Amino acid sequence: MGKIKAIIIDDEEYNCRNLQELLGKYCREIEIVGSANSAVEGKQLIQNKKPSLVFLDIQMPGGSGFDLLDQLKPVPFEVIFVTAYDQYAIRAIRLCAIDYLLKPIDILDLQAAVTRAVEKIKGLEPNLALANMIDNTLGKNKDEKIALPTAERVLFINISEIVRCLGENNYTTVFLKNGESVLVSKTLKEYEELLSSIGFLRVHQSHLINQHYVRSYEKQDGGYLKMADGSSISISRQRKQQVLNVLKTSTKL
Repeated sequence: MGKIKAIIIDDEEYNCRNLQELLGKYCREIEIVGSANSAVEGKQLIQNKKPSLVFLDIQMPGGSGFDLLDQLKPVPFEVIFVTAYDQYAIRAIRLCAIDYLLKPIDILDLQAAVTRAVEKIKGLEPNLALANMIDNTLGKNKDEKIALPTAERVLFINISEIVRCLGENNYTTVFLKNGESVLVSKTLKEYEELLSSIGFLRVHQSHLINQHYVRSYEKQDGGYLKMADGSSISISRQRKQQVLNVLKTSTKL
């Protein structure tokens, strides 16, 4: 396989030049075949050059990077987002397990993101992660989805299907309302950061629960939660009062 054809889309010309220099020096498998400074120019460049990889800024005049991708669905290339810190945008990207780089760009992060992108390109897999992220971000999914990367594949699950998450070291088991479970090589803390703003609650060092599926709080044995899937979830002593306050506010407990 020859070099990977790539383009850069960023409204700041300096950022385009800087990234191109970094790629030329540290990612020799990438060939930059063009750059653009707006979503409109970027769309035309993509259609003309047909790249395998796009480095894409999110906030640009005349349309965001998300809007651009929405116009190009199904997206036939891999994307690495390059952005200044934007909590909302980064959450959307992380939910679907897509790579992003924060400005100023760290060389090791760049090399790691490029390596993963090249592996995906060689695998010739359809870019379902991007399609789901676009639909999540632009409100086209009635139920926001999350990507769960397993050893064999990446599953895209409606977040409302998740009952609870069990963390153990660098792995998390996600339990679904249909009784299935999915083992993911991500920490529980990562899922807490992604899901705590939409009804999930860390109740124990090892447990993150969806408040929607709490059926009761049982006072015996130090206190624990009964979940809709029949599981009993311990509440840590340090979190107990906070958990009960949150549940009393959000449920009828």
